[in-house]
Amino acid sequence: MKLEADSYLKSGSNEVRILEYRLGDACFGINILKVNKIISKVPLKTKTPHSHPAIKGIFEDRGKIIPIIDLAAFLGLPELDSTKNNKIVITEFFEQSNGFLVSKVDWIHHFKWEDVIDAKSVMGNLDHRFILGMVKPSEDHIILLLDYETIILDLCPELQINQTRKIRELEKYGEGRRALIAEDSTSVQTMLSSELSEMGFEVTAVHDGIEALNTLKLDPDYDIIISDVEMPRMDGLALTCAIRDGSAKCPTDTPVIVYSSIGDVGMKNRAEFLKADAHVTKLNIEELLDKVREFITKKDASADSIPADEASADDKIVETNTEEIADPVT
Repeated sequence: MKLEADSYLKSGSNEVRILEYRLGDACFGINILKVNKIISKVPLKTKTPHSHPAIKGIFEDRGKIIPIIDLAAFLGLPELDSTKNNKIVITEFFEQSNGFLVSKVDWIHHFKWEDVIDAKSVMGNLDHRFILGMVKPSEDHIILLLDYETIILDLCPELQINQTRKIRELEKYGEGRRALIAEDSTSVQTMLSSELSEMGFEVTAVHDGIEALNTLKLDPDYDIIISDVEMPRMDGLALTCAIRDGSAKCPTDTPVIVYSSIGDVGMKNRAEFLKADAHVTKLNIEELLDKVREFITKKDASADSIPADEASADDKIVETNTEEIADPVT
């Protein structure tokens, strides 16, 4: 499965492959780039006292301690029948492994991100905190895409607390600067907006690549762009391509940081191939802000290093006209 996952997204093709699984009769999906493997038999597990009710215990796999998360229990769905042959989908994101307990794994579907329907556009103001979008393999079949980042942050709030940077007064390097964030996970978007605002940035936050593209076409003057990869309609790699080829109408050298929960080497290579300035794995907030500061500082240094003799055309015209006027008529 890993080899198949690595075979796409190399050219900003805006593609996604969704592993479909079931929780009872409900169908859900997850990007296969987040999936490490599937365990067909639920292993013996150790109970963990005082943990979230959805965490059914932990087990060891190849030296890693992995929690088992009962997604049905977490989402308030009917509890899975423990006598059935349930599966565990082992995921890797946020630089950690988790095991999601599911009743059945069905199929891998191949979509374009523009095929992904944003949950907000369908559900409006209804509570859909853990649902990001949906796809339709056929007219009568809907697969819900969950916000796995928000689920993990809800289960492990210390992840966010531990990664939140302590702001110091001398680090207001965002004053007078503008940042654009493209991120469909509300919890991550809020976190980033808060941190960058504390740094002095004027922040604009959007939920997908198309919104980011439209924002840049109307207002291209941003000092830094931070983009998730997995987003409905247009992913962060396709957005990076649009910025670099001029389709976004902003300067093609505008710094772009790909900020993704998928932290494998393949994703880093794809980001580099598409000329993103950096790839940072969620939730490394401190590393992200260090990269932002690095690019802003580099931009300032570049602006300050213009040689004095490289005056603007207007300045040269003024100098020439002044000399001609001052020259006595003979």
